[in-house]
Amino acid sequence: MISIAKQVIEYFAKTGKKISIIDLKIDDKTMINEKINCFVTVYLKGEVRGSAWNIKELKDNAIEEIIENTIAAISKDARFQPVSPAEANELKIRIDKISDRTLLKDKSIKTLDPTKVWVIAIKNSYEKMACILPNINPKLLSGEDFINVLKEKLQEPKFNENEYIIYEIKTEVFTSY
Repeated sequence: MISIAKQVIEYFAKTGKKISIIDLKIDDKTMINEKINCFVTVYLKGEVRGSAWNIKELKDNAIEEIIENTIAAISKDARFQPVSPAEANELKIRIDKISDRTLLKDKSIKTLDPTKVWVIAIKNSYEKMACILPNINPKLLSGEDFINVLKEKLQEPKFNENEYIIYEIKTEVFTSY
């Protein structure tokens, strides 16, 4: 997965275009027939430089999902300017492949362990959405801390769990660092 993301970044930095699957060197051919949901985060000098994910419409296979999310992370994250060609060579990559997604029904977000799981909060048919990865935010020490981080990410003065669809997510993590 990391190898694919690196190739995508390198190609996009040089051309400004999406790389074709046929131009990629793919070591794990099973990814061609696998549908996944993943979150791509890129870092520069230890700081988040961009991230992207797709929860609604998965691509046809894992490779397309990684391509799309990698390009979005380096060029479409509204919090940052697009990654420059000079920065592209210095990026570190983290890919979180979703391995389990459970709708929170009978328990509170406050009971979750932010070092082991992440959450997705969705309001009113995707009107607002936020996700929090495990071990990625130093403000998350307990499940209670999810509330303040979600308020900040969702730009809400308060966070009412009943107004959101909340998923507890477990991932398999791949990194280049």
